[in-house]
Amino acid sequence: MAVVKMLALTLIGPKKEMEKVASLMVLSGGFQPLPLDILLKDKTIRSKITSTSDNPYDELLVKLASIWQAAGKQPPIPVPIQVSPRFSLEIASMQVNSAVRRLELWSSKKEELVEKLEKLEALLFLMRALKERGLNLKDLFDTKYLVPLFAKTSSENFRRLLDSSEEAPLYIESLLSRGGNTWFLGLTVPGYAEGAQKLLDSLYCKRFHMEDLQQELGENSEDSIVKRIDNLKRAINGLEKASSRLLDRNREFFVKLYSSIYTMQRVYELCRGRGELKDLYILSGWIPEDILERVRSDLEKMAPQTVMHVEEIKAMPYSGIKVPTLLKNLPLVSAFQEIVALYSLPSYGEIDPSFFVAVTFCLFFGFMFGDVGHGLMLFLIAVFLQKRKVVSRSMGIVLKSAGASSVLFGFLYGSVFGVEGIIHPLWISPMEDMGDLLAFSIGIGVSIMTLGMTLNMITQYRARDFGRLLFDGRGLAGTFLYLSLAALGYATLKGIVLPGPKWVYWVLPVLLFVVILLRDILARVVLRERSKEKEKLGLYVFEVFHNLLSFMSNTASFVRLAAFALNHVGLSLAVMMLSDMVRNLPGGWILKGTLLVVGNLLIVGLEGLIVFIQTLRLEYYEFFGKFYRGEGRAFRPVTFEGKDLLRNTRRTIK
Repeated sequence: MAVVKMLALTLIGPKKEMEKVASLMVLSGGFQPLPLDILLKDKTIRSKITSTSDNPYDELLVKLASIWQAAGKQPPIPVPIQVSPRFSLEIASMQVNSAVRRLELWSSKKEELVEKLEKLEALLFLMRALKERGLNLKDLFDTKYLVPLFAKTSSENFRRLLDSSEEAPLYIESLLSRGGNTWFLGLTVPGYAEGAQKLLDSLYCKRFHMEDLQQELGENSEDSIVKRIDNLKRAINGLEKASSRLLDRNREFFVKLYSSIYTMQRVYELCRGRGELKDLYILSGWIPEDILERVRSDLEKMAPQTVMHVEEIKAMPYSGIKVPTLLKNLPLVSAFQEIVALYSLPSYGEIDPSFFVAVTFCLFFGFMFGDVGHGLMLFLIAVFLQKRKVVSRSMGIVLKSAGASSVLFGFLYGSVFGVEGIIHPLWISPMEDMGDLLAFSIGIGVSIMTLGMTLNMITQYRARDFGRLLFDGRGLAGTFLYLSLAALGYATLKGIVLPGPKWVYWVLPVLLFVVILLRDILARVVLRERSKEKEKLGLYVFEVFHNLLSFMSNTASFVRLAAFALNHVGLSLAVMMLSDMVRNLPGGWILKGTLLVVGNLLIVGLEGLIVFIQTLRLEYYEFFGKFYRGEGRAFRPVTFEGKDLLRNTRRTIK
């Protein structure tokens, strides 16, 4: 239940050990590098240190992924592996380029054959189209006063071409439409040949030049052209299978090479943040305290000449840099870190509220949505959504915890699907003990707000701000003022007669209020300290009155616990009444059953969502508002994010 202690780590050593050190830090999964520009404020020193930005393994990854693309398959998700010390950029480049050159040769040959195939198929289409019209292809080649144009384009662009050619000396006739494309023959006068070509280009038409077709035709007959087309198709198919065969024969080698290059790519990603000074490298960043000894031990074995400098963080921010936050909690509590993160991560050194949120969230939700049947439905729905991966694992645990809490409070209330009396309540009945339910909700509010102010005092103690700890409206003085007012309010509502004059019981709150107003003065006089944050007097007085009013408004806000508990019973009764009203109608039992099912689903869905939102409101405004600042930055170590890299690689290939 804490923010993990961070250390500032700086590594300095010979450049020959740089890759080994970077690989170790990546594989540790717990190193977040820092740019040297942030650490080195001295411009003279900074000018002597060089840094690099290119990652030589990026291009190799894209090239290697093209092997799978050429075979019509997806590259594997890369995984980090222990790379051999003999593995280097030169070896990786040689292995990748050797395979890729073969692919490029096959691809180039395939493109050449595809182009030739397309030309022969176009020639065959033209021959058959002219034959159907009683014409000969050689007659078309021998025209003197007309210029023939043979091309293909999409069917949509062909319709535009017809519209554009109506007012031009250009005759267009469709020969064949297939697969969304149209092959057509055009005739124009010699003076408009250049204009016709521009028109075809503007509509993305692929033109087949008559000279090329005449050369391909030669002395060949239609049957010989068909045979040539079949031979080309077989050759192209063979080239396509060659890529697959290459991949199948060497799959294990390529997968290992892919993972090795990916590992080194991540290593060099870390190396981008390094600096170089002559033959030395400098690498700095954050590391959690709990993995320091393991990293130190491995570093001594792998890079004995590299020096490690570790600095504990005693002041925040560190050298003007915000220290990242890493949270570690028990499995159940860690699920509620997501609820905390929706508000904001704790700043480094701040109290992690995840444990308190885990307890109070279940308490608030169960109090407002206490029902055995509906809680069990919510639990089962959460299990279903988590298995279908509609919600994350953490959110699934939160919803299941909320459902379990609802079941528990359902037994305490004696409520099953909103019906009380089926089971005996272990605590109170919301409909019969409204006054007690309201009193308990106010009591929970007083306890939660007192807990929030107590945590705030712990925060002030850590910051050594004893003036705020003792005299602030959210410190010791404010806590006693709040509790004394709460006690007076309780006595007044219950009609408890306090002994002695009434004014005596108002002296303590008034004195505490004066202490809060004189906070900075008392801190200077009594504790001999100056306020760390200078505030204008008028603004501070307004803040004091605001805190005093928030005592009442925040406490009253917890009345919603009782209100929603009663609201749940009311909605359930309404569903039951509606189902009873339709029972005597034709098909009444079916209608009743349908209403009961739909009504209970709506209660779990809509009311459950509203109660979830109200629970978050109590956490964020009433509880967090007393002690929590947030604004933390998540600790993001350099790790192996295979899926993200794979997505980027595919995008680059396309």
